[in-house]
Amino acid sequence: MKAMKLCIALLLMCCLVSCYSVRLKVSNGQAEPQDNEREDALSGLYVRELDTIIKVKTTTDEYPINIRDCESGALHTVQIKNTLGGILLYVATFGSKRKVKVTYVCLKDPNL
Repeated sequence: MKAMKLCIALLLMCCLVSCYSVRLKVSNGQAEPQDNEREDALSGLYVRELDTIIKVKTTTDEYPINIRDCESGALHTVQIKNTLGGILLYVATFGSKRKVKVTYVCLKDPNL
């Protein structure tokens, strides 16, 4: 009984530790500004969010996430989050689907 509790605790800890967030930022260029009430690193920027499910295959012909609504055609900041729900979907589908949340900020168009 004690070993079972220990195994469950270790499994739960591994699932919680595997939730992560990665943020990539361009060092030059201005981001699109916007008045918002965020209190994180993206406060004051026009933030777009995308919740998507990526189908993972051994060979892919195209990029799994297409971002098309940037008028300048360039990204300033991209943040990718993997949550516990995404990990559970990944395990339940034997690694063929993954749910991710993409938060991004476009570069300010210099022509405007």
